[in-house]
Amino acid sequence: LIVTTTSSLCHPEHQGAVEVHHISAGHFFQLKCSDDDDAEARTTVTWSRGGNQTLNTTSGVDVRGEVLWFLPTHTSHNGHYTCESKYPTGSWEMKFVLSVDPGPCPVPAEIRTVSQGMSEVVFCRQQDVLSLDPTAHIRWFKDCSPVDKHGETIIEEDCPKRLRLVNATESHAGVYTCLVEFSLQGRNYTATHSTQLKVNKEKVPLKPQVTYPRKETFTVEPGSRVELVCSAFLGVGEGTESESSMFWTVDGRHTDHIEQLNVTKTTILPRSSGVYGRSTLSIYEVRPEFLNVTISCIARNAVGRDIGFLWLQPANHSGFYTCLCLCLAFSMVVLGVAMCCLFKVDLVLAYRRLLPLVSKKRAPDGKLYDAYVSYVHGDGLSRAEMFALQVLPEVLERRYGYTLFVSGRDDLPGEAIHDVTSETMRRSRRLIIILSAQSASPLHPKMDPEDQLPLHQSLQDRPSYDQQIGLYDALIQNGLRVVLVEIDGKVDYTSLPKSLHYIRRKQGALRWRRPSSGKSSSTASPNGHFWKCLRYHMPFKPKGALKPQPTPGINCSIELY
Repeated sequence: LIVTTTSSLCHPEHQGAVEVHHISAGHFFQLKCSDDDDAEARTTVTWSRGGNQTLNTTSGVDVRGEVLWFLPTHTSHNGHYTCESKYPTGSWEMKFVLSVDPGPCPVPAEIRTVSQGMSEVVFCRQQDVLSLDPTAHIRWFKDCSPVDKHGETIIEEDCPKRLRLVNATESHAGVYTCLVEFSLQGRNYTATHSTQLKVNKEKVPLKPQVTYPRKETFTVEPGSRVELVCSAFLGVGEGTESESSMFWTVDGRHTDHIEQLNVTKTTILPRSSGVYGRSTLSIYEVRPEFLNVTISCIARNAVGRDIGFLWLQPANHSGFYTCLCLCLAFSMVVLGVAMCCLFKVDLVLAYRRLLPLVSKKRAPDGKLYDAYVSYVHGDGLSRAEMFALQVLPEVLERRYGYTLFVSGRDDLPGEAIHDVTSETMRRSRRLIIILSAQSASPLHPKMDPEDQLPLHQSLQDRPSYDQQIGLYDALIQNGLRVVLVEIDGKVDYTSLPKSLHYIRRKQGALRWRRPSSGKSSSTASPNGHFWKCLRYHMPFKPKGALKPQPTPGINCSIELY
């Protein structure tokens, strides 16, 4: 059987194809109408010869559905044959041209080329005949003579029926024919298939090479699905495609023998530069036995083989967890710092409440007062004086147990003002200066307040002297901490000593406002923001003082409104 020409014709009402077959006289032959997948949908199949001659009158031709059986062929069967298949949706028509050759040797049905020194395979393409008689006998011929199979260069293989030509030389060139002898319905027939083999004198190396992977390591998640891809160059020349194969092994075992593994796709691609292959290994579930073992991709052809290696290792999340822990730790530190800044006052006050429970009694520091309270008089009734004599003692002394020396309240008549003031400041831990919007400096406007001496001061000028002594001690000797308190609005510091202005700019001031209308006491909300910040700037409170009620945290590092 030889198929040398195939052409297709398309028409508006039907489709058609023309096939030309060159066959040898005296042999069995089958002519199929079609081998498509819609055979079950056909309603009728009609054969004709020459366009109108029915085949029932043709001798040696048996019509069996969609197949014509020539039992056997002879030169009278030359001619045109037509097959028409009808479907519910239309019809399909095929045309055939048979050329019966009376010669003893069949005309080659295919042509193959092999490079000198390479191997090639010649197939006996008579599967339909072999299916009719599985006990059929096959004989091989070369150029109409029996093939000499006693040497090691031509080997006959039974499954499938083929000849293997090893280390091809020019002597291997020729027409190879397989002659199939079989029985059908009690009669003996023969069928043939011929292949012309050409030997290319130029020897071309065809050894395969795995291009990827060579030695690769992949990180995977245990239990996940993984697809591994292997690419290889399989060689060049005729026969490379049929002689090449690709397969996988895992730890030396073929993947066909391992569950959860499947070679989903192996593609051989012939190109102008050679033949290439691509194979995909699917691992449905990455199990422990697939980790840290050698997985090999093997490419093989008639010349040799090549191997690519890869390994799977479990993902290491230690770096991720370390980074996560560092980020969490950093976030906690930032949050802790933010919380400390936001609740600094509450934390310090809470620490002072707990300190007596966990620490020993402190040694005396030689101080007599927790704070020296000074205020500046203005014209008329001074609000600063009212706050210093009434409001401040009500909260700090009666509620929290602080000891205050209030100028104008605790001094004794007849005392040497200068000496008493200096000694009292020296024995105080804080200097509280109360300023109001009405405050004004009684000092000489053209002289630096720190340079003025408190000579010839009267009693009404004592607050200014108090402040000079305290500010000198705070700024020059660094022995006294100053707390500025502003009451009833913004204070104009331009008319006040520069030292007050400097302290205000450096550490800020606390601002107190009178309670709104309806409040029964000027000391309303003793645990409010102002008093908490004032207590924060005060020293550690004496033992046995009353404990205030907790209030929300605030930040009073600069000002409080």
